[in-house]
Amino acid sequence: MKKFLTIAIALLVLLPFTGCSVDRALAPETRADVSTQTLDPATLAADLLRQTGWEPAEDQTLPETSADKLAGPLTFIERTEVAPGIAHYYWEVQVSAAPEDRIGLHRVVREKRPGVPERSRLPVFLQHGDAKNFVGMFLPGTLSATMPDDFGAAIYWARAGIDVWGIDQAWNLVTAGTTDFTFMANWGVDKQYRDLQLGVAIARLARLLTGNGFGLIDLLGYSSGSVTGYALVNAETQLPPGLRQIGGWIPVDYSPITDNEDWNTIQNCDYVPGLQAQIDAGDYGYFVGFDYLGNLARDDPDGDSPMIPGFTNLQTAIWFGAGPIFNVGGIHYLAGIWENELPVDLVHVTVEQWLDFMVAGAPWEPVRFILDYAIWGCMEQDVPWDDHFAEITVPVLNIAPAGGIGPTTHWCLSQLGSNDITDLTIQLLPDDQALYDYGHIDLWIGRESPELVWQPILDWIVAHGHRGHGNAVAHAH
Repeated sequence: MKKFLTIAIALLVLLPFTGCSVDRALAPETRADVSTQTLDPATLAADLLRQTGWEPAEDQTLPETSADKLAGPLTFIERTEVAPGIAHYYWEVQVSAAPEDRIGLHRVVREKRPGVPERSRLPVFLQHGDAKNFVGMFLPGTLSATMPDDFGAAIYWARAGIDVWGIDQAWNLVTAGTTDFTFMANWGVDKQYRDLQLGVAIARLARLLTGNGFGLIDLLGYSSGSVTGYALVNAETQLPPGLRQIGGWIPVDYSPITDNEDWNTIQNCDYVPGLQAQIDAGDYGYFVGFDYLGNLARDDPDGDSPMIPGFTNLQTAIWFGAGPIFNVGGIHYLAGIWENELPVDLVHVTVEQWLDFMVAGAPWEPVRFILDYAIWGCMEQDVPWDDHFAEITVPVLNIAPAGGIGPTTHWCLSQLGSNDITDLTIQLLPDDQALYDYGHIDLWIGRESPELVWQPILDWIVAHGHRGHGNAVAHAH
């Protein structure tokens, strides 16, 4: 999700969450030194199969792998049954020698029997936004006592036969108690899209090895994940067609550039000096604060808010969800029920569900990444991540909720070279009531989201079939 806090607030220990029916592998005590320049997606995909216990297809031979599968860059962490016949697999990948520099890799898939995924010709790869990881964004029911356990877009699509993969960017694995963020100094857009590229390469090769073919994969990027995805799709235009990985692009409720001058100024240009000052001062960790506010509202709902004078902690959490906190139009996270010019409840989720979502937030992000995409969005400096937008020809599905950031995203589409662009606006109310319409986070936790959002995305994936070209030489960088 988009950046939202500019006030320094106290650090709270991140609450742990666990799923049900977990098969957990032991993490290695040490990891081999690795470099992003030497990681081989084919070897990593072979390690993934060996560690997870998946059998290769009859026509596939696993390449050589590391001698000690627990000391290599990829480690199988767990398999969780998230719904009857649906499993969630999770691995971690060390992407450089820095101990903190590792990403999460996820797969949610329908199974023939426990541990044996069904084959699927239709894959999608999911990139989360700010403040959240893959599970928090796309499997929210597994972290909430007040949602059905199987509520989440990843489960919804897996039930329909989609092979769902996704990433946790490295900052999601940084613990709440971290105080030295030197390792984050260069964790900007370049690192983030290249880590995404590596994750997609591993997923495609694992699919090839398990008999799912080597067709291109649809990529979905939500909020700041749209920034990351746009940067990757832009970079892929410079590869020969046979080395490209993305077959379709689904940006959800964000674009890195827009013709909305208010958004450019307030949500991008105005942030640049402060973020740059943090970098210059050697302060590389950006405290997010979702979990902090959520826990205050849950543990002391009637206490005085340290964030908004005169509000209680619960009122602050509701305002944070439904209020126009972006200061541009009526853009908000969640549609609210308003009384006396203040939101007092939420329309599409319960307040408890919102608090569940908040307390599962990531505590830290890299200042460099937020600065990079603020500079990009400010549109006053030249950046490399949109140099080839006119050469982007893959099919595009733009998701634009009327109460979210969606209204600012349409112009960006006009800069692309694709002749297959679908612009889906989710609008439930008249134009002059945007402040109360379907919001930025309603897309993933709103009770109507399966019908309003997830099904149209599923229909688009199915309708585009799978365009398959490429070979088995996948390049991570």
